[in-house]
Order: sequence, then structure tokens, then C-alpha cells
Amino acid sequence: MQANEPITDNLEVFYDVFDESCSFLYEKMHKKYLELIILTANNILAGEVLNDLDKEDIDKLNAIYEPLVDKDFTVEEIRKAMQAQILKGIKEMNFQNGLTTPDSIGLLIAYLISRLSKAKELNICDPLIGSGNMLYTISNHLTANLNLFGCDHNEYMIRIAKVFADLLETNIELHLEDTANLHLNNMDFVVFDLPNVIKDKEKDYLPYKWILHYVDMLKDNGYIIGVVGNDFFDYDKDKTFKKELLQQASIIGLIELPENMFVSKPKSIIIINKKIWENKKCFMTKLPSLSDVKAFNNELGKLQLWLDENIKL
Repeated sequence: MQANEPITDNLEVFYDVFDESCSFLYEKMHKKYLELIILTANNILAGEVLNDLDKEDIDKLNAIYEPLVDKDFTVEEIRKAMQAQILKGIKEMNFQNGLTTPDSIGLLIAYLISRLSKAKELNICDPLIGSGNMLYTISNHLTANLNLFGCDHNEYMIRIAKVFADLLETNIELHLEDTANLHLNNMDFVVFDLPNVIKDKEKDYLPYKWILHYVDMLKDNGYIIGVVGNDFFDYDKDKTFKKELLQQASIIGLIELPENMFVSKPKSIIIINKKIWENKKCFMTKLPSLSDVKAFNNELGKLQLWLDENIKL
């Protein structure tokens, strides 16, 4: 697992072309930046300008897109360039920062999936997909044949996730609805990054309801790998959630992520297996900063050893 990969010339080319196109389209249309991202992506995918512009402006856009012609980009170059563009749009529209997840978390989850299953085909769902960056980071780093599914209640995010997937040539089934109303089954993995706004009018902790719902979406012996706040269990005052969860699944891992990875609320990764584990302890660790390579690799080695001893594939 490598958390930091080098910036390539291709990545910068793709980003610069995208950014210049969005800026040009803004001058002509004055739309929101996320909308401009969608328009630009559709132009690139079509190989022609689809916007209602005069010939001079179309020629200018074609000139902007020229550096992309006959140039091969890796899926990671496209994903990273798109992530930067989407962050720019999210900031403009004052969406939650939680709509994008750091690459290092996606890489770690991809690593966990590769250690938990050797299946040649996997069904993976992100029921809180946001822009799709976390799920696409994961899919770009797995070798199995993947059937991807995503859900979000925000129309902009679903549209962004769709063009994002199209640019990556990644097939995905997307659902525009509340995560609690998503009805899928036979998932090998459900992955998510919880938003920080999590209470409903009755002051219930919504993620507890969601996670119990996600367990129902799993195959027997399937896994949930979720990014949750470090105070995740503090809301379970009467232990009702834990009791309900452990009737049909087991919490097998809790990995506290480096605090400097987050601007505000520190988070952890929780691993839940839809299987009752008898007399086995949950793996727990606190990861050091990614900049401390030796310490980070040491903790990763402990995790790998625990997985080798407890997950029989």
C-alpha cells in the first residue's frame, strides 16, 4: 500500500485542460462550477463540443481540448485530476467537506478488501457515495472483477459520480435516494465514509440505523468497512445498537486514523463481518502519521499478521 503517489505530467495536463474548459464555459454560461465539470466531462467523453455556443467559441473549446487528443491517461491520473476539480466545485457550493475522502483512506480500504477476500468477482457498494472518489480509489487498486453500486440523496453528487465513472471507464449502478431506502443485496463489501451531520428530528444517531440496514445488504460472511467518527460508540448509551448488531454480525477491527489526516473531526475505520465470531478479539490499533513511514509500516505489519492468523481464505 502506497499512500502518496507522484504527480505526473499527464495528471497536470488533464487538470489544466479541465480547469481551462470550466473557466471558459463559466464566461459564456455563468453556471455553478460542478455543473461546468459535468459539461466539460460530457464534451470530452463525446469527443466534440455539445454546448449551445457559436462556432468561434466551439473552435476555442476544441483548441482547449487538443492536448487530450491521442494522449493516454491512467485511471489514477484521471481520478486525481477529477478529485481536485470536484473539491474546487464543492468549496464554491459550500457542500460538506465529507463529500470527498482522502486518497490514503481509499488505499487502505482497498488493501483491507484484498486481504479479506480472494474472490475473482466482488459486489461493492458505497451507500454514501458523494462524488465517488473513495469508491473509485478502491476500484482502481483492486484486481478482481468488480460490480460497483453507489447511492446519494444529492442530485449533483450522483451526476458528478456518473461522469467521474464514465471518464474512468468504470461501470457503476447509481441510485438517487436516501441511503436508508436503498435496497440491494448480495454485497460482498459495503464501504462508506460517514458525514458529520448524523442526527434526525428525534435525536437518534442515524448511522446506527444505516449500518444495521447495510448488514442486511451483505452476503453471508460479507463485510462492512466504514469510516466513522472516533466518538461513534458514544451515542450508544444503552448499548442497543451493539446488541442488535452482534446478533447477526461481529465487529472484527477498529483502526484509528491519524488525526492530522482530518481538518476537524478525527475518524476511525470499523470492520464488521456478517458472521458470528466465537471467542476472538477485535483487532484494534491507532495508526501514526503517514509521514512516519517506519511506524506506519510497523502498525500495518501487525494488521497483516492478525489478518493472516484470523481470516482463512
